[in-house]
Amino acid sequence: MRLRFRHIRDHLSHHGFARERLEQDRREQTLVAEIRALLPGKLGAHCLDLRIADGRLTLFLDSTAWLTRARFLAGEILTSLKSYHVDAVGFQVRLPERESPRRDVASRRAQLSETATRHLLEAADHQRDPCLSEALRRLARHGPRATPEGLD
Repeated sequence: MRLRFRHIRDHLSHHGFARERLEQDRREQTLVAEIRALLPGKLGAHCLDLRIADGRLTLFLDSTAWLTRARFLAGEILTSLKSYHVDAVGFQVRLPERESPRRDVASRRAQLSETATRHLLEAADHQRDPCLSEALRRLARHGPRATPEGLD
């Protein structure tokens, strides 16, 4: 027996609520593309997302610099979007999503200097609590590759 694989969208399109959500999502994506194309200058490239609710358009921009520029262009934006029944426009900054969370974890790791490693080992030597002493030694092992014995 041969299995026939179909995209999940094909399966969901047979169910009422899921079909409605897929159609609504498709309409929203089309609307976003149309409005981005109507935005003045290079503003469309810096518009990460937008929402229209009750005649108010909210643009989500990728930096405060573009938010400031968009505020100056608010009148022009409203004029170009009259056919979409937009009465007001607002702006918010939304930082772009990062591509790789693994790189973020690596970049957040604290880099210990030789001096910090030396201080940690020295503090571990002077602790009465053996658990705290061992924890400080484990932390010192994340320092430079020099052996703890060599850092006297």
